[in-house]
Amino acid sequence: MRSRAFLVGMVGLSAAGLACGAASPPPAAPVPAPIASAAPAPDPVVAPPLAPTWPEPLAEAMRGRGTPHAQPIALPRDARGCDRWLVFVGTSDVAVGAWRVARAPTGETQVEAVERWPAGVRVVGGLVDGGVAYVLLESVGVLDQPAGLRGVWIDGGSRASPFDGSPMALADVPDVAALAARVAHPPAVGSTERTAVALLSTLRAASASAPMLTRALAAEGADVGVAWQSMFVQRVGRLDGEGTAPSPLADRALAIVRAAVTTQACGADSCEAWTDGGHAVVRFIVQGGRWVVRALIEDAPLARGPATTAPHTVSASTDTTSTEALLRARARDVKPVLGEAPLTASGGTIGVGLTDMTPDVPVIAVREGNAARVFPIEAGTVRAEAAEAHWDAAFADVDGDGRTDVVVRMTGKRPDGSPVAWTQAFLAPPASVQATSVEADLATSLATMDAPDARAAAQAATSLPGGAVSHDDACHVLTTASTPAGFRRVASSDARVLLFDEPGMPTWRPKVVGAAKIGADDVRGLGAHCAELVCNPGRPYCSWTSGADSLHAWFVAQGAQLVLVGAADYQGE
Repeated sequence: MRSRAFLVGMVGLSAAGLACGAASPPPAAPVPAPIASAAPAPDPVVAPPLAPTWPEPLAEAMRGRGTPHAQPIALPRDARGCDRWLVFVGTSDVAVGAWRVARAPTGETQVEAVERWPAGVRVVGGLVDGGVAYVLLESVGVLDQPAGLRGVWIDGGSRASPFDGSPMALADVPDVAALAARVAHPPAVGSTERTAVALLSTLRAASASAPMLTRALAAEGADVGVAWQSMFVQRVGRLDGEGTAPSPLADRALAIVRAAVTTQACGADSCEAWTDGGHAVVRFIVQGGRWVVRALIEDAPLARGPATTAPHTVSASTDTTSTEALLRARARDVKPVLGEAPLTASGGTIGVGLTDMTPDVPVIAVREGNAARVFPIEAGTVRAEAAEAHWDAAFADVDGDGRTDVVVRMTGKRPDGSPVAWTQAFLAPPASVQATSVEADLATSLATMDAPDARAAAQAATSLPGGAVSHDDACHVLTTASTPAGFRRVASSDARVLLFDEPGMPTWRPKVVGAAKIGADDVRGLGAHCAELVCNPGRPYCSWTSGADSLHAWFVAQGAQLVLVGAADYQGE
């Protein structure tokens, strides 16, 4: 039997709800009696809505983590008899973070930060069904995200939701009542394998041509939309089920269908795909006893801004309040902030700190208007192999896009007591809610790997010569450098080859071979992947990546000649 759904709108919870007994609703506010007057009645005065508040036990548990954004949502008690809530912190305009709070019958409270919380959202309401929380959110117009879209964030903890296999099924829910109706009728549970076969059969037929795609659409047509943060859908058009004329929209839909056929990842009523635009979903309904396409949704594009200025270092701010406040809203344990700097000339902040989100590995905190985002950096492997680690941070615009980037440096000791260090620049995330991680700037890795501290590394990263390298010129140099004699002919006298075994991390504990000691095995593969080589559009760096394997090359122009100053080749398995 399905458990009863608990509807939660923007209403308060009484303090009695913090005990292990059932909460009683708060008494209705008394209506004041009218005051007799012979004067005409004045225009009614509408009082502003009351700001959300937390009952005292929740207020104590959340002390120092921010102010209430919306009233908490009560969750069912756990097996230990603890009362539980979802709690939202932020401002009246935007929810910066969310927390799970549990209170034992003895009064002790535990708090746990929600690890991945979307940027630029407002909590509208929610409900709990089968132990799973469904929180209705509305998008706030931050960065590139349109305002006013509604979507549902699902938190089941250790419980599975019946919507787990139905991505974007709740993206068009307008209000809490509609959410309750939708949750009460989840996707039908049948034979997963049989459903997947039927959906793929529909996709294969539809992928043959635009007319065949039209035949596979629902009678009312199929909506085409872009997804923001895998939660909100912005409708951009509709394909007519009566006959879709050739158009860019129809071509895009056909490309999504063909990608879904290739991916073959189908669930209860949808199929997923990876396209050149990112993640995509094809949603189906049953009409006339057969599956038909009802919606095609593809991720909104993520674009990085072009270079607009020369690379330069950025001084750290003396005040780190913005970074600390954001980290406290998103992490239970915040250690001293390593640094903060202006994000752009027009405002915003970017900071670095250590938290329990990724123990002993820094996270980057970015504030940009109402957009507050936190990004753990990829350094778990580095940290795991170093004892007594110490982190340092500095700031610079290393790629000249007008956004401040972060340079981090770790020093520590190996198990045998010998020193170990690692330095890496990370590019500031683009001004887009679609960014889910920060990118290591491998174009500056060779320059920063030997810097004595983070500030020196930032200076080295911004002192590199600019200018793009043509694909053909890079391939010519790398092909020539594939023998020891050829390497010495096209490389600088201090050029190095880095032989590394950690995927994607060419400067972490590599075997370093100088130009004078290059052997045949060290350079044999440098020109092997010229056809797939990708060169940076603004800096003299090219790379090739396939799975864990990768090749990296750094160049400098000396007059009319392109010179190789370093190469890194993956040697792992």
